[in-house]
Amino acid sequence: MINFYFFPFTYMDARQANILSCFFNYFNVLDIHDGAVLPEPMAGLEAQGQLGRVCLDKEKLAIAEQGVRAYMAWAAIHKGNERNLRALIRENTFFKDDSGVAAICAGIRKGTVLNDPDATISRDSSDSLVFLKFADIHDRQSQDIQSALDTLDQENAALLAELKGDGDMSLSVDHTQSPEPGQAMTEKRIKAWLKAAVDAECFDPRGIPVLITTSRAVMDEFLTGAGQAINALDIDSIKVHEKDREVIKQQHFKIKGIIERMAQGLTPDSEKDYFEGADHGSVTGRIQIRFFSGLGDVALTKKNPGGQIGVCLVELNS
Repeated sequence: MINFYFFPFTYMDARQANILSCFFNYFNVLDIHDGAVLPEPMAGLEAQGQLGRVCLDKEKLAIAEQGVRAYMAWAAIHKGNERNLRALIRENTFFKDDSGVAAICAGIRKGTVLNDPDATISRDSSDSLVFLKFADIHDRQSQDIQSALDTLDQENAALLAELKGDGDMSLSVDHTQSPEPGQAMTEKRIKAWLKAAVDAECFDPRGIPVLITTSRAVMDEFLTGAGQAINALDIDSIKVHEKDREVIKQQHFKIKGIIERMAQGLTPDSEKDYFEGADHGSVTGRIQIRFFSGLGDVALTKKNPGGQIGVCLVELNS
């Protein structure tokens, strides 16, 4: 059985959600918020049955959340006081405590671990979840900022039209493309996500995991360190549909079939027109698929004796 996982993110914006919906009828995300209500558009996809959550260990999530809150509180208190920060750390015994927020901060920066003498939890797992939580905050805030900028552009255009006496004219403002989140902290995102996914048993031998992404930066970084692929497919121009539900269902079925055949060792024809019936109202997209027997320092052969894992990039060209 093929199991699709959106990676290496825990949050998606409207653009990412639209792309994924064109290619897949169901996929999973790592739930780093322990069942809390998801933001849109993720909540809508979950309500429609397109998005599932991979539950993570509650104790590990609680420790990671404590680390994030402590770091945020520390940063808020000392914002603007960086000049005196070194003296403050030297003089304040709290900051010398290995379980204090200074250790948390240092651990995040150095890639080391949170120190809790009573903890029986993997340090790597804790660090990975802390990083994923910060990356999630970063992505959400970036999206909020972009939305605010788009609103401001719309208001400025309306004001300009009113000053020109064109207030009754319908205005069209081109929204600025949101920064591609995969370009920020790419390698760290991938490593943190993989550690959390292994810990959550996403690479269970009962299924074949396929990691799906909309980020070319993520795909390029992943391929750089993943080693030799055992099967590959690249289609630079593939017809997909964004609105016709019946056609979209056919797309999902055919794409899943392609990936299932690749998992069996068969390489589909990259020149074949898989969606020849999707001309009306269709757009073109790109799909890039690789299958591997292992992933570097992640010992997938122990977690997934079958030795196969797929990674897939999907994009819309228009």
